[in-house]
Amino acid sequence: MNEISEPGADTRHREGCGAGRTSTALAPGALARWGRWGALLPVLACACSLEGLSAEWDTSSASGGAGDGGSLRSEAEDCELSGRFERVDDPLAGGGTYVAVPEEANCDGDRVDCSFEIDEAGTYQIRARVATGPKEGEDNSFLVRVDHAPELGTRYNFTGADFHDDYVSDATAPKGALLSFALAPGAHVVSFECREDAARLDRVELVRIGP
Repeated sequence: MNEISEPGADTRHREGCGAGRTSTALAPGALARWGRWGALLPVLACACSLEGLSAEWDTSSASGGAGDGGSLRSEAEDCELSGRFERVDDPLAGGGTYVAVPEEANCDGDRVDCSFEIDEAGTYQIRARVATGPKEGEDNSFLVRVDHAPELGTRYNFTGADFHDDYVSDATAPKGALLSFALAPGAHVVSFECREDAARLDRVELVRIGP
């Protein structure tokens, strides 16, 4: 299940502008002087946000990769699992479930493939919600590919026993450089292969960072 999100987007129900506030009266000639902007004076007077009032004023992206910082999101449990990856219920995971290869099962090409449909070409990075397994110093890496490349995968290491968001980096590169990909519109697959069993994967996102 792909979800389209925009950092900072507020999806909560918005109350009416005047809720809990004392209305501000405007002089009869005020609207005329402001012309078409006069209709916005009551909004500005009560300090309400313009975001969400209409499509014209809402700056949130409605499609994946529709602007810098826009993202496409998939819960790991909704991706295609192969090998010994299992869905594990956990109230601390997004959606209440994460995926992992069981501890001591060892890795053997086990993989999670998350599919995304990109609307806008650009440079993308991968943001994952992850947590280490019981052996924090060991259960903490995956091999990552985009559209099945590179063949051997890029080693991604992370730390932290609690679920957290982390941008995928190349553990073999100087200073662990973040992975970036130039992607064209269309279908793409982000894969996480087991490198150390029990490493936990909760969510995968493609984040557009520029053209």
